[in-house]
Amino acid sequence: MPALTSASLCCTLFSICFLFISADQKNIKAVPGQTVTLPCQAPKHRHIIVVEWSRRDLDTEYVLLYRDEQFDPENQHPSFKNRVDLQDRQMKDGDVSLILKDVMTADTGTYECRVFQTETNNGRRVYLKTGPIIINLSVVLPDQKVVNITAESGQNVILPCRAPNTLLIPAVEWSRRDLETQSVLLYWEKGIVTYFQHPSFMNRVDLQDRQMKDGDVSLILKDVTINDTGTYQCRIFMNEKHPWKSIISIIDLSVVSPGQTGGHTEDGGKEDGLTQGHYGLAAILIFCILLGVLIFLMCKQPKDQSKQN
Repeated sequence: MPALTSASLCCTLFSICFLFISADQKNIKAVPGQTVTLPCQAPKHRHIIVVEWSRRDLDTEYVLLYRDEQFDPENQHPSFKNRVDLQDRQMKDGDVSLILKDVMTADTGTYECRVFQTETNNGRRVYLKTGPIIINLSVVLPDQKVVNITAESGQNVILPCRAPNTLLIPAVEWSRRDLETQSVLLYWEKGIVTYFQHPSFMNRVDLQDRQMKDGDVSLILKDVTINDTGTYQCRIFMNEKHPWKSIISIIDLSVVSPGQTGGHTEDGGKEDGLTQGHYGLAAILIFCILLGVLIFLMCKQPKDQSKQN
């Protein structure tokens, strides 16, 4: 009883009483490009004054913040701008579920939902808090398809890559798996960064559209050579403050000499001219000719000796 009396006295003095409601963690899986809903339900029939959606690794910035009867974009993390919304902006029946559009691998993380509400109890305004409701979101690549492209030496080729067009893309990185830390192209702050670029790609690469309209971040590779053969990866940076990257395209490029046919040579190109079958026929023909000459000489020698006798 003394504890109840103290609690009642506290509510009387401050007209505030917090009720904490927790929920079990939920696990959600998605693949890049999907739109997902992170569920969060507050008690019904209470006035909602604040909704906080956060992610544990984002420090003080929010995934989504609703307060003073409007959304607060100033405290929102840049990577979620124009990508999140409440499932029901009217928040009927306490539904404050979050819609996250065009998810990427960088969206993987632990999300928390908190709701602050008020209700009147015996003439006093009571503040109640729900949460945190915890959602573990995992965005994983499916069995990603590799695009195969074959080009002839000297050609200009385009390696396709497209990001969700709802994103503002501050940077793009094209790499090749065998180049380790050096890049094929790094496009940052509306320009190509050459400091980390592999020397063989200097002045030979560019984005197909530097404006990146509709998310087009395809690469132009000029005057290709056999040495350009390899597996290329396209990544985009989600935002400037936190340089998260997400692989969105993998390209296998094969560069061959013009007019090549047949099998691969030891240097990775293809054989010109005669195929292996042609070489076999030529060898048989040469053998037959030599055999015929040898038989002719052997038959001619006895006749010449008989004439001498």
